[in-house]
This record gives sequence, structure tokens and C-alpha cells, in this order.
Amino acid sequence: MKKVFILLTVLFLAYGTQSQAQEIINKIIKEKVLVVGTTGEQFPFTFKDSKGNLNGIDINIANSLAKRLGVEAKFEIMPFEKLIKALKEGKIDIILSGMTITTKRNTEVAFPGVYYKTGKSILTFKKELYKGEPKLVNRKDITLAATENTTSEKYVKANYPNAKLVSVKDINEAKKLLLDGKIDGIVADYETTEMLAFGITEKSVYYKNISKPTEKEFISPAVSAKDFLFINLVSNFIDRINAFDEDEAVENLWIKYLN
Repeated sequence: MKKVFILLTVLFLAYGTQSQAQEIINKIIKEKVLVVGTTGEQFPFTFKDSKGNLNGIDINIANSLAKRLGVEAKFEIMPFEKLIKALKEGKIDIILSGMTITTKRNTEVAFPGVYYKTGKSILTFKKELYKGEPKLVNRKDITLAATENTTSEKYVKANYPNAKLVSVKDINEAKKLLLDGKIDGIVADYETTEMLAFGITEKSVYYKNISKPTEKEFISPAVSAKDFLFINLVSNFIDRINAFDEDEAVENLWIKYLN
């Protein structure tokens, strides 16, 4: 009888541990909602279109993942620096917001899989700056803007310590500063500077990928480290995306597969 009691106790504890380990996925299935944290300010990953609707690679990924889970995607828009805190507090289930993997972030959250690689760029009206050469950019008379608490901000501090850094809340604030002549350039992901360039018609604008091959950044969803089953599920989903031919993945995947 004692052995039976011990066995039942072990099974109960094992079930409880497994239940806790699947807390997030269980909540998503039960509530039929996948809560996604995003900024809505990071083209082409997450942005608002001309009608004010969320669009972009990350939005398509979220909607496709939710569809495969048989639930609805609910988007919580917030500043970039608040995303990880919200994830750790359980206010969101997943971050899809052009988030690059860093060692510091990886000590707080899990990154299930890379689906995009990018590099840094300087958007500027000054042709001598856009190539990012330190002798021309790393000067006290140069002012650069970057979104606060991002790898772009970190890139400026590491590569152009002598330049004046203006940390902004979002990329639109940086764009306004550039148009108003208050800064010399914006440091951001290459794709973001490309999007900004298309929207500037006032004067000639320059941008270029300035990251070395070893400085390429890897973008992944971020999820809580508590639920191993959810981590595995998202990882397998990202693997499905990466299984496509590279040209199709870059040019057509987001339209043909995720919509």
C-alpha cells in the first residue's frame, strides 16, 4: 500500500510539473487567443499601413501561427523597451517585433529560431556619412539618432563613441529630427532606413548596409523560458518557414505562405 501511495505521489508531482511547464500553451488553447507584443514601428517587420492597420512580416507570422493553433492573434502595441518586461510578467505570450538575439536578452527570454538576418545602416542627407566610415562619422560635430534600448543604439555607442547620440522612443521621432535638421543621421536596421528613404521626397537621401559580415544580426521571436512545449512549437514553426527556398523566403514567403 505504501508503494502504491508513493507511486501515485510521484505521478501527481510529475503531472503538476508538466502542467506548469505547459502553462503558456495551455492558456493560449483555453482562451483561444495568442497575445503578441509588437511596436508597430519597425518596417518591414511590424508597421501600420496607410489605413492604420498593422502589417509586416512579424504580423503575418503571428497570424499564421495563431491560425495553425486554431486561435486568434491579439496584438498588444507597446514601446520596444517594454516588450521583454511584458513577456516576463505574462502580459503577452510572444514577442514578434524585429527583435535581434543578444546575449543579454537571451538571459531573460528564449529565442526559438532565426527567421531573418539584417545589418545596420545610416540614413542621412549628407553623402559623406552614409558609408559609415569612422573617420567621418565618429566626430563630436556629428549627431546620430537611434531608438532607445535597441541594438542600433548599442551600435552607435560602440562604433561612434565621439558622435552625439540622441535616443528616441520610435523611428518616427528620429525621422522628424532628421527632417528638422536637428540630427545628421539615423542609425537603424537596413530595412528600416530603406522604408524611411522611400517616404522622404524633400531632398536626396542616402543609406547603405554598413555592418560587417560578423556584425549581422539575427531576428527571432521571443518567448518565455517557462514553457518548453511552446518554445518547441514556435521553433518547429520557424523551421517550416526556413525550409523554403531562400529566394522564395525572402521575396514571396510572406505573401504566398503566411497570408
